[in-house]
Amino acid sequence: MRRVKVGRPRARARPRGPHLKQAEADTAALAEVESLAQKLEVPLEEVAELLVEDREGYVPPVALAPALEAGAKGTLFTKSTVDAYIAAVIELWRLQVAHGNSNIENPRGAAVRGFLEQRRRQRGKHDRASFKDRGNDGIQAGYSPDEWLRIQDLLLSGSAYTPQSLRTRVDLLFGHYYLLRGENRRKIELADLSLLEYPAVEGPTRCCCLVSLLQDGKMNKTARKEFMGALRHKDPLFCTQGALAQLLFHRWHIAGEAAPSFQRRSDWYRIKVLVGQDREQELSYPTQLQETWRVFGAAGVVSSKKTHLPRRVGAQSAETYGTSLAQISQAGRWNQSVLCQAYLTHLPREFLRVVAGFSTASGDYFLARAAHEPPYALQKQVWPWIEAWEPRFEARARRCSWAEGGLDEDDLAADGFLKLLRHLRVVLLQDLAVLQPRYPALLFYAYAPFCGPEWDDFARLVQADAAGASEPQSLLLQRALPELSSVLQSSREAILQNSQRLAARLEEKVQGLQASLDALLHGQVPVTFTGYLGSGPAPVAVPVTAIQATIAVPAATAPLGQGPPIYAALATVYTVKDAWREWQEGLAGRPAVRELEEKWGSRWRPGNTVRVQFCRRKVLWDALLARVARGKSEDEAVAELEQLRAGRSLSRLVDELRQRQQRRDPPERSHQLPLPVRGQGRRGQRRRGRWGLWGRRGGSSSREVSL
Repeated sequence: MRRVKVGRPRARARPRGPHLKQAEADTAALAEVESLAQKLEVPLEEVAELLVEDREGYVPPVALAPALEAGAKGTLFTKSTVDAYIAAVIELWRLQVAHGNSNIENPRGAAVRGFLEQRRRQRGKHDRASFKDRGNDGIQAGYSPDEWLRIQDLLLSGSAYTPQSLRTRVDLLFGHYYLLRGENRRKIELADLSLLEYPAVEGPTRCCCLVSLLQDGKMNKTARKEFMGALRHKDPLFCTQGALAQLLFHRWHIAGEAAPSFQRRSDWYRIKVLVGQDREQELSYPTQLQETWRVFGAAGVVSSKKTHLPRRVGAQSAETYGTSLAQISQAGRWNQSVLCQAYLTHLPREFLRVVAGFSTASGDYFLARAAHEPPYALQKQVWPWIEAWEPRFEARARRCSWAEGGLDEDDLAADGFLKLLRHLRVVLLQDLAVLQPRYPALLFYAYAPFCGPEWDDFARLVQADAAGASEPQSLLLQRALPELSSVLQSSREAILQNSQRLAARLEEKVQGLQASLDALLHGQVPVTFTGYLGSGPAPVAVPVTAIQATIAVPAATAPLGQGPPIYAALATVYTVKDAWREWQEGLAGRPAVRELEEKWGSRWRPGNTVRVQFCRRKVLWDALLARVARGKSEDEAVAELEQLRAGRSLSRLVDELRQRQQRRDPPERSHQLPLPVRGQGRRGQRRRGRWGLWGRRGGSSSREVSL
């Protein structure tokens, strides 16, 4: 499918009758581009190209279409353009079927699928021939953790002069940690927010999740209920809950916006989180794009996508820190099962822990700044109308009307939102106490309750805990338990094996003694007696006790307690440095593996599991020894392999080092640790048959063993 040069674009023809709406849309699109170009100080063509890249399904104005197509006849349509045309045809077919058309065959058949595949191949060749930037939509298209830190720092520090930076900060945090598209973020309303408290197994700190209800968007046209949430982050600069609390405090305490009324659902259900010209009007896309463009430019972030970029980088960041693909898909709502849609909250707790700065396992959720509960005198100064509304909801539970001190209609969303606000004001006080030394010029510190002696006392306590953030001993013990469990398990197996060997030796000795006694009792041992019996002139030779017996005595064995230590498994390691310490010094109270090998050979690792672990970890030790032998220090060798690992698991690193060994890298193969070779052929030659070095015929085993 190629562009064909025509005299006048059909999609944007002069309005005649039914085409009036289309012409009005074209005029509005052109006005939007001109407004953005003036605000961003860039050419019209660049703004139109940016909108095409950033907004899915965007159709540029007719006046700018020739510039975007570079005026060349026969250029290829992009994939999004082709998909848009096909989607329009499918929508028309569905409409015809709904009106009783007998043609029930879906137009998107085998021919269309074949055309799309051919189109992708053509597009790939075209991009290669035209030297298209390969960084677009690649791993470089995004922002790094340092750039993300710089973005948040610029927004929070700039809020003292441009308060709308608080809104942009919440917008980007929702996109990064909730994996929301720009359209979803603009449509979030206060009634969509609620609080979900997790059980105490998450950790010592009270763990609450800020949940957002999503019922509209590009992939949700049927208003099905979807949920996404975020925990409090370790760093208050990246905390979505704290940023939302700061935005609401600015709106209701500083900017003069009226507090929401919960008398009727219609009074507050349309209030937006990211407000536009008024609080019931959502933030416009041009404003969202302009503010995102501005902060990305100030932080040095270069990308063709702007408002959609946080969703992309948030998913990539979660993958980098070890979140499973299933959790990321669940967080981004890329897989919607009936169970999740109908019954579950659909919140990926593992994903929420990772993006909040914690591990994937439950139990280590701890925030030092949350150790001190703010005094109630400070809390009630933030949104004091909460206490006025809560009695009405309690009265409504007793079916009291508005005249009786309750409400005229049930409103579970309002009840949940008030509970959320109670939590957010605690978050606000704790986070601003930590941020005050870093951002003393923020507007908040000029208003109550963030000034005065009571605030100063509370801020000092929180700042002292945050500065010397020491985790509770119970949490440290819980983290050490897996390692202790591994050590105890290995010690138990070693003791059992030693006990079994001792019992076997004792049984062998007892059986030998039993056989000797049986032989003696059954007369199978010859006995001779010699000596004098009585007196007489001539001595008489009589048999005397001279026992000559052959008693079966077991062969001498090594003294007990002097055999090699037996280990059923190696210690668990996660980094190259830990693996090197295991070889040189030993881990978890065990001696160094190097000493065990020099003293006992392979006798200390008789089990199959530890043998396989040793063979795989030996590849890592060989690589480190080879680099040390080439003149590098131990730290440099460890750092080089850590860089090669690039955040992956040690198993992946071992596989890559094995592939390099198979290419016969001479420097590394000359310093490998000695290992007994199975399948040794005649005259020391190694056989490649069934029992060769690398397993069965055909190369190394494809079975991956965890380190």
